[in-house]
Amino acid sequence: MANVKPYEVIAGPCEVYFAPTGTAYPAIGGTVPPAWTQIGLTEGGIRVAHPQTVIEHRADQVTGPIKATRSEEGLEVTFSIVNLTLERYAIALNQALTGPDTGAGDKSIGLYRGGFQVETFRFLARGNNLSAYGDKNMQFEVPVVFEAGSPEAGFTKDNKAMLEVSLHALVDPDRATDDESFGRLRAATS
Repeated sequence: MANVKPYEVIAGPCEVYFAPTGTAYPAIGGTVPPAWTQIGLTEGGIRVAHPQTVIEHRADQVTGPIKATRSEEGLEVTFSIVNLTLERYAIALNQALTGPDTGAGDKSIGLYRGGFQVETFRFLARGNNLSAYGDKNMQFEVPVVFEAGSPEAGFTKDNKAMLEVSLHALVDPDRATDDESFGRLRAATS
C-alpha cells in the first residue's frame, strides 16, 4: 500500500524478521534477503518501548530536584503472532535459531526452556512505504535481542489463537557508536 501525504502521519503494519547475530541488515530500499526469516503475521501491530530509570538528585537547600541521572535504560519490542507453526512457537520460547525437531511425519519443540543461557538473535521490523519522508521504507534494526516474555497462547472457540512475543535488546558489543547500542531506526528519504 502506498504512503500518501501527510507522510509524517504513519499508518500501517510492519513486517517482522529475525536472523542469527552478525547477519547483515538489508538495504532500506531493497528486498529482505533469505538469510532473514519472517516471524509471521501480527495482530495489534508491534510496540517499541524505551524504558528507563532516572534518578532525581536533591539537596537540603531546595525543594525540587537539582540534577537527574539515568541509571538504566532498555529497548523492548512486543507483538502477537497469529500463525502458530512450531517454528513460530519456538521464537516465543527463545528457541528461534534451533527451531523444531523433525520426525517421521511430525515436528516437535520442547516446552522447557532449560539452561542458564538464553538464545540471542538479530531483529528487523520493516515498514514498507511507511517513511515519514515519502512513499518509502523505514526499519528498526536491533542487533542483539532475546525473548524475555512469558508467552501465553489462548485456544478458544470464539477467537483466533495468538502468541505474544516480547523481545528485549542487549547492548551490541560491535556497535559503531554508543547511540547505536540497541541498534537504530532508519527512514528512507530518497
